[in-house]
Amino acid sequence: MPLIEEPVTVAVQKILLAADFTPSSEKALSFARALALRFSSSIEIAHVFDPSVVTSYEEAIIGLPVNERRQIANENLNRWRNDLSASGLNTRTTLSEGHRPFAHLLQSAKDHKADLIVAGTQSKTGIERLMLGSTAEQLVRNAQCPVVTVGPNCKPVADGPFRPHAIVFATDFSPEAAKAASYALSFAEDSGARLYFCHVVEPQTDPGLKAEFSDKELQAMMTRLIPEHAFDWCSPECVVQRGDVAKTVLELAEKFHADLIVLGARKASFWLPHLQRGVTPNLLAHALCPVMTIS
Repeated sequence: MPLIEEPVTVAVQKILLAADFTPSSEKALSFARALALRFSSSIEIAHVFDPSVVTSYEEAIIGLPVNERRQIANENLNRWRNDLSASGLNTRTTLSEGHRPFAHLLQSAKDHKADLIVAGTQSKTGIERLMLGSTAEQLVRNAQCPVVTVGPNCKPVADGPFRPHAIVFATDFSPEAAKAASYALSFAEDSGARLYFCHVVEPQTDPGLKAEFSDKELQAMMTRLIPEHAFDWCSPECVVQRGDVAKTVLELAEKFHADLIVLGARKASFWLPHLQRGVTPNLLAHALCPVMTIS
């Protein structure tokens, strides 16, 4: 089990905001604004127009021509840019076209050297999601920078800069989780937030070494992973629960009134058992607060 890396410096100079103009995307806009106000970030709003896809029920009923839908996308981009600019934020827009939005968004993040991607995500079920994954899931798995997803159940973000009061960090003791912990520590230190380290043991699917430890032993293992200097400015609370991973992490986040969930994401096939259980997709879709993933 790897040690947590040295905390990274929280410097979010450039944010890529993925826009599809759905209700969840509108929530992502509010959160991106709050982050940008906190870190004096610039924002690049990126929209990928897919001529073969309609994004609203009204568009499907009316049957708008492609050119008109493209014009609506441009108007929405300008509306968002003006909205963010009115808050004093340096904002630009990018409009591209294609059938794989995540690929274009990842390229935009790379081209603009984004420090963070913010995206809305929807609650999807069924074999299509497991085979292909949503755009948000693809971003989480493949982005070279942290990704913050804002789901349909997220509570509205308060006006002004983002300053979380409580952060839940979910660890499975993997290298990805250790890397994510450094971000959780830095965000907590920057804002003075209460930090909860959480590990969930899923008995029926988590046999092996960790299943042999008691809750107290697992808590001690988490405590040993935390760098000594972190205790100079906070007292992270280590919590162990047993049950369904996604459900339990979401319950803990609600219990602690978390403003942010942080976890590591594995770059792997969507057919791995971990993903078949729906841990990450369920967290992204049903969280009451934004979820930051680091791969």
